[in-house]
Amino acid sequence: MNQLLPWHTAQWETVTSARAAGRLHHALLATGPAGVGKAQFLAALAAWLLCSSPNGDQPCGACRACLQNTAGTHPDCAVLSPDPLERVAFSAYPGQRCQMESSRKKPATVISVDQVRELSTRLVTTAHYGHYKLAVLLPADALNLAAANALLKLLEEPPDNTVFLLLSQRPAFLPATLRSRCQMLRFSAPPTSQARAWLNSDGPAADLALELGGGAPLQAAKLLAQDLETVWNVVCVGLAGLLAGTADPMRLAHDWLKLPQQTLDTALYGWLRRALRNATGAPDAKLGNTFRTPPPQRLQAFASELEDFLRLREHPLSRDLALERLLYPLWVN
Repeated sequence: MNQLLPWHTAQWETVTSARAAGRLHHALLATGPAGVGKAQFLAALAAWLLCSSPNGDQPCGACRACLQNTAGTHPDCAVLSPDPLERVAFSAYPGQRCQMESSRKKPATVISVDQVRELSTRLVTTAHYGHYKLAVLLPADALNLAAANALLKLLEEPPDNTVFLLLSQRPAFLPATLRSRCQMLRFSAPPTSQARAWLNSDGPAADLALELGGGAPLQAAKLLAQDLETVWNVVCVGLAGLLAGTADPMRLAHDWLKLPQQTLDTALYGWLRRALRNATGAPDAKLGNTFRTPPPQRLQAFASELEDFLRLREHPLSRDLALERLLYPLWVN
């Protein structure tokens, strides 16, 4: 059963109150930064809307509809996503038929017009259990232009008893006409104390994970699971060695390729943010008194190379070269 996160109370009350008053909007758009649980909220909402015998504002968890939703087989719930294998929330629901027939070798990165057309065909039928029909888009900003236009037609004249649940970290990427047809549910990072309580930790590792994860608890939990503190220390020691002229970029690149990729990316960005604050006259005590601040030009070059590294790292033949190139602007030789 999908559990509602403690900092989702206000958004949950908005939706449940609207349903109780018979004013539930036919399209809800959950927006906010990564790692604050938007998809988990939509999963909890879907479970409640699909349940045949809800206990107030909670699904019963035992009826046929709840069991089918848990198994990803509920006939009145359709989930659209670029790659169903990369979906965390609603992971039990399979990809659509048009995705299964595709011969592409790489995972898709967009929601196609074929997916929306298949959704449209499915939504015109009557709900199997006489309740809501749900269309979930994870994320909605993955819609290509043709798919967005096709979805807009559905939102303008929604089928009976249909609720669209959309998620987007970048709502500005959605057409304004599409956004205007949705009720926005805005999510943000909770207070640090609440995030620490959810992580069940108030030590330095949790504080570091929350800082580098933008205060987002789910992102922080993911970083902690990948041993963020160790990776952070390795990165800080290595970059300090480059600035002191005691470390070699080729050797560091070789060693860092063994680190968890997402955690390495986060640590590099976190170090850059702290270094930039230090360079602009706002010393960061967390860097220590012995931190060597590179000239602004070198930090700017490092920032530019970091963007290239994130773009090139997916290519197995260039990832090590991109990492070496990233480190050279800080190297004192």
